[in-house]
Amino acid sequence: MKTRHLIKAITATCVCALMADGVPEAGNVTMTQDASSREVTITYALTNAPAVVTLDIQTNGPNGWVSIGGEHIDCFSPDSDVWRKVEGKDTYSIKWHPDQSWPSNKVTVADGGVKAVVTAWALDDTPDYMVVDIANAAEKNSQRYYPSAEFLPGGLLGRDEYRTTKLVMRKVRAKNVRWTMGSIYEQGRTANEATHDVVFTNNFYIGVFEVTQSQFYQVAGFNNSAYKIDGAMRPVNQVSFNALRCAAVTSATYAGNGSPADKPYTGSFLDILNSRTGLDFDLPGEAQWEFACRAGHGESRWGDGSYFSSGTDDLGVPGRCWYTGGKLWTGTEWILVNSAVAGPTNGTAIVGSYAPNSWGIYDMHGNQYEYCLDWFEDDISSLGGAINIDPANPLNTLAGKVAGSTRVRRGGAYHTVASACRPAARLGCNPATADGTWGFRLVCRAGLK
Repeated sequence: MKTRHLIKAITATCVCALMADGVPEAGNVTMTQDASSREVTITYALTNAPAVVTLDIQTNGPNGWVSIGGEHIDCFSPDSDVWRKVEGKDTYSIKWHPDQSWPSNKVTVADGGVKAVVTAWALDDTPDYMVVDIANAAEKNSQRYYPSAEFLPGGLLGRDEYRTTKLVMRKVRAKNVRWTMGSIYEQGRTANEATHDVVFTNNFYIGVFEVTQSQFYQVAGFNNSAYKIDGAMRPVNQVSFNALRCAAVTSATYAGNGSPADKPYTGSFLDILNSRTGLDFDLPGEAQWEFACRAGHGESRWGDGSYFSSGTDDLGVPGRCWYTGGKLWTGTEWILVNSAVAGPTNGTAIVGSYAPNSWGIYDMHGNQYEYCLDWFEDDISSLGGAINIDPANPLNTLAGKVAGSTRVRRGGAYHTVASACRPAARLGCNPATADGTWGFRLVCRAGLK
């Protein structure tokens, strides 16, 4: 609920749901406001710490208690015990400054008309959104958690930092979900899309956006991408798989060298990122990627649930491809856009320019091909969604092929026809090649089970 009310003088408590033994729970919640500064102080106790703690503010409407809306719950003191992992205190404190959200509005809410709802989350079942600072000065394990996108301070698309200096990760509840990977009869389908059942053993976080040029620069210290025009928030490209994961990331070794490894090589982009944040970022397995792309939808549907169009190769794709700005019509022919002629509506798109899929994830259809961790093989139907790397020898595939030669790329790109942007479409790529149409997004376990 959107409201412009400000709290003048309040006292309220939170009634928390009953929790299973050993699961964190917040209780003894109090809420007061200073009459002159209008600063709100919320205190609570926590059992079974540590836990991640989130907050909602509710008001007593005509039909009962309702949230004032996550977009209005902003402006907290930096040391507040909220939106993060907390432990080690008898009493925890949150300092909220609603006057900074609505500085010109001084409407009074009657005592008892507002309450704080404090929620404690187990560390293996954290909230749906995780925001990670990746700037050079970022502190390790300083990520913040939010129960939905509307709780992100300033809004997901309202602050550039979510596409420049921070990573926003969306939780995918995949554990024990049985689903069908691949396609049967889609337009543009190829023989390497055989359908098979997949069941994941874990949940995971995946990037809401493709990694942008600015985000890559925060970690690697350089940006060789094409389409740098207003490009800080366009997806990074011209970075090889090897440079992300298998070789030290410097301008001199940008193309990537070294052997594939079972974990990111020391000095690689992912190694630097994980060392800086204290987390476990990696490239997604292609089953993870397709599951997140489909967002609960099946055959012949895009991730927003819409059906493919019939009879034309644009298929109604809800993202940046040839037909939606990736190429330009000169009057006589379609041409591939280059940096000299790229603008806000063609070439790659600023991430988040198109509507998200049903799980709030952007640009999984088109914009940039995205690397997956797997070695590419035509037939993966026997793998059941497992990442196609032999753990005993990461140079080999699970099927026993010696020295895999190409990695998987998914999702199509700004210059492709729409059928290449389908959730099931699969291609391979040379892991040592840095191409202007290949980019990536990240996954992270962050303790999830």
